[in-house]
Amino acid sequence: MTFKDGTRIFYEEKQGRTQRFIEFPYNPQELKMIKENPILKRFFDSKVRKFNAGKYYYLPKLYDIACDLNETQRIQLYGELKELHDKVGKEYDPNIKCKGFLLTCGEYFEGNIAQCTAFFMTIYLAMLDLEVNKEQYPHSLGKTMVLRSCEAVILKNTNPEEAAVMFEKKHKYNFENDDAYYSSETDSRYEKYNGYNGYDDDTIDIGFDGYPEATWNVN
Repeated sequence: MTFKDGTRIFYEEKQGRTQRFIEFPYNPQELKMIKENPILKRFFDSKVRKFNAGKYYYLPKLYDIACDLNETQRIQLYGELKELHDKVGKEYDPNIKCKGFLLTCGEYFEGNIAQCTAFFMTIYLAMLDLEVNKEQYPHSLGKTMVLRSCEAVILKNTNPEEAAVMFEKKHKYNFENDDAYYSSETDSRYEKYNGYNGYDDDTIDIGFDGYPEATWNVN
């Protein structure tokens, strides 16, 4: 997936599994300098342009964006993400639009529509991944797990590292396993509520305020 300015989202095999990455192009000034002095290309290539596009990428950025917004803007940003969440199905939709986020986040991306769109597309794809995975993990929160993590950093000022693992069954921060939202349902994590409706104790306590009955009809 390549955007107008050259920003691209792509997949690579790493450590035996497919991972998603986002890569940003040279900016206009860098292109001019490379054209004038080609040897500088090696220097610019050494700069970080490629990022693992999982939750440890987009949650810290959302946190930074939210820090510069007032309460009304934060609510608007969350509302835009909720609309995006509601559009996510179990198949990729090429008609999904993320350009509306420029209204609340344009300053952070210096008005770059392509990079703003690409960033929020990584969130859409994360939601899509989890909806598809619900077939394998039927009791998971699916796309809602991403939305609630985003809500935590935008509206509750939660540390991104904490928000990244708040609603998953494996509460361990691990950069090397960036998109691993699931782990085996073992040990004592199901003692308190006896695995009510398939959810572990932490998910019910944190995600449903300690009310296991609220896990019914979760979309």
